[in-house]
Amino acid sequence: MGFLGVITFVLLATLLRGKNAFKKWPWRIASGGLLLQAAFLFLLKPEGAAYAFLGKFFKLLGESAAAGGRSVFGSVDIRMYFALNCLCTIIMISAFMGVLYYLGIPQKVISWIAKIFRKLFGIDGSAAFAAACSIFFGVGVTVSILTPYVPRMSKRSLMILLVSSLATISFALMPLLSSMGISSGDLVLASFMSAPSAVMFAALLCPGDDEGGDEGEIKADLLSGRGIADSFAKGALTGLRLAVRVIAMLIAISAAIYFINKLLVSPRAFFPRYPEMSLQGIFGYIGWPFAFLMGVPASECGKVGYVLGCKVVLNEIVAYQELLKVAGSLSPKTLRIATFACCGFANFGTISILFGLVSPLLDKEKLEAFSKLLARALLAAVLASFTTAALLAAIL
Repeated sequence: MGFLGVITFVLLATLLRGKNAFKKWPWRIASGGLLLQAAFLFLLKPEGAAYAFLGKFFKLLGESAAAGGRSVFGSVDIRMYFALNCLCTIIMISAFMGVLYYLGIPQKVISWIAKIFRKLFGIDGSAAFAAACSIFFGVGVTVSILTPYVPRMSKRSLMILLVSSLATISFALMPLLSSMGISSGDLVLASFMSAPSAVMFAALLCPGDDEGGDEGEIKADLLSGRGIADSFAKGALTGLRLAVRVIAMLIAISAAIYFINKLLVSPRAFFPRYPEMSLQGIFGYIGWPFAFLMGVPASECGKVGYVLGCKVVLNEIVAYQELLKVAGSLSPKTLRIATFACCGFANFGTISILFGLVSPLLDKEKLEAFSKLLARALLAAVLASFTTAALLAAIL
C-alpha cells in the first residue's frame, strides 16, 4: 500500500499543476527526489548503527536538559511538566547549537548537502541551500541566512524555500519531542528524507523553468557570537524566546480545542439525538484515506487520521501529544508511519510566520506572486511528508 500512496500523492500533485499538467513534467527532480529519499533511508535505516547513535545522542541531550533544570528548579523531574521540559530542553539545545555555529560544523554539513541537491536536481544555489538548511534549522534561521538572496530568487526557488521549511523539522525541537517519547532516530530520518521530497513537490506544484535566480553556490554563513562563550549565551537566549513562543501557542491551541469541542456537542442539550461530534472525529474522517494510502491498517486509520489533522490545522507538537495518547493501541509500524507523517512544520500558523518573514524582502510584483504560492506550498509540504511516510512503509 505504501507504493500506491507514493504514486497517488505524486499524481495528485501533478493534476493540481493546472493546464497541461504533464507538460514539462520535472522528471529529473522527481526521480532524484525519490532516489535520494531511498538513499537517506538506507544510510539512516532504523536499527542501524547511525540510527542507534542518534537515539543515544538525543537521549543524552534530554538528560543534560533535565540536569540543567534541577540546578534551577530543585529535585523536580522536569519531564513530568511539559512547560519546564520545553523551557529547559530548547534553551539547552539552542546554546549547544550556538557553539556549533561558532565552530563552523553546521556550515560544512549544509554546504555539502546543498551541493548534492544542486547537482542532482539542477536547481539554483539558493534553493538547494534552503532545502539543505531546513533539515537542521527552523523557519526563522533559514530565512534569516537567505535574506540577501531572497529578493532575487526565482518563483520556483521561493517555492522550494517555502515547502522545504514546512516539510521538515528543526533539530532544536527534536530533544523535546524525544523526551516526550517520540523516537529521535525517526525524527532525524524523517527530516532528512522529507527535504528531497519537498524539492520534488515544490517543482510539481510550481511549473516552469527556474529562471532569474541565483545560479551560484551559497556560502553557509550562520550568525554566531564573537567567541564560544558569547555564542553559547546568544544561543541560550534565542532558545528562551523560542520556548516561550512554543508554550504560549500550546496553551492557546489546547484552550481552543476544548472550546470548539464544547460548542460541537452543545446542541445535544436541546436535541438528544444530535450525533456526538468533536475535532478528533472530524479530523479522523478527513485524514482516514491519507493514512490508508500511507500503509496504515484500516482499523487504525481513524486514530492516525485525527493525528494528521491535528498536525496540519494545529501544529506538530500537539499532533505528537495526541499520537502518544493512542500509541498503545497502534502497531509499531503504524506508530512509525504516523511519526514520519507528522514530522514537519506544515500548518497554518507556520505559513503565517513565513509570510511575515519573507514578504518584507520582496518588491510589489514578487510579493503578489509569492502570496499566491502559500496555499500550494502548504499542500506540497503535507504531500511531501506523507510521501516520506508512504515510502518508509513500502521499503521497510
